[in-house]
Amino acid sequence: MKLTMNVEKKKVEKFNSLWIKYDSFSSDRHQLFLKEHSIRNQDPKYPRGKTLFILNIPPYATSESIAKIFNDSCGPVHSVTFIDNQDNKNKGFQNAYIVFTRDANLNKALSLQPKHTFVLSTNDSPVLTGINKWCKNYNDSIQKEGEIKSLVENYMKKYDEKITEQLEDEKAAGETVDDEGWTTVVGRKKRGKFALARKESTIQKVKDREEKKPPKALKDFYAFQIREAKKQNLAELRKKFELDKKKLEQIKSKRKFKPF
Repeated sequence: MKLTMNVEKKKVEKFNSLWIKYDSFSSDRHQLFLKEHSIRNQDPKYPRGKTLFILNIPPYATSESIAKIFNDSCGPVHSVTFIDNQDNKNKGFQNAYIVFTRDANLNKALSLQPKHTFVLSTNDSPVLTGINKWCKNYNDSIQKEGEIKSLVENYMKKYDEKITEQLEDEKAAGETVDDEGWTTVVGRKKRGKFALARKESTIQKVKDREEKKPPKALKDFYAFQIREAKKQNLAELRKKFELDKKKLEQIKSKRKFKPF
């Protein structure tokens, strides 16, 4: 049994009611509740006389699709801002503020008939759902190689400039001499218990020391090396086991009782 609800005269707490459905082929539709946003402490982002407060927006709707349907029916929309809906948080339904460019657009939205039905997804502006939406979100999240390279280069450039500035400050601080010929020693922030001063000479000594060190050989780096090492170890264990058996037999033979 299909229940129908007459919403022509229905108002919930001074909210007007309208309908919305996904596309023109959908038989199911969803009810929206809207009213003018007017409170005592009005946020400048939502000006009085131009802001519409709307409840119960389905989870597949986007700010772009909501802006389009109100733009087509009521006039130019300045912005659409979704807000948290604690009552229907688990269901995914949303609330939003819609700011129009003119007062007349808001009045037109409030005067829409209760039978009016918005259609979100059209051929000109489709609204993606399901796997198509997930694929688009994933593809949009992937940055281009050139953009990543540019970000890394800019970061390293700023880092090098910062290190160069620190070295110059430390060098200048270490060479400070007063009128009487005394050298001022400035305490440096230690980077460890035995941290060296970050001077060019110290850095060069560390580099020279590292270059003189022989390259480290990677032991058992490849999978076949690990397998061969295990086989060799197993063979040695077997050989040792056989030797131990022979020693044990010799010990047993020496302990036999021989009365004659």
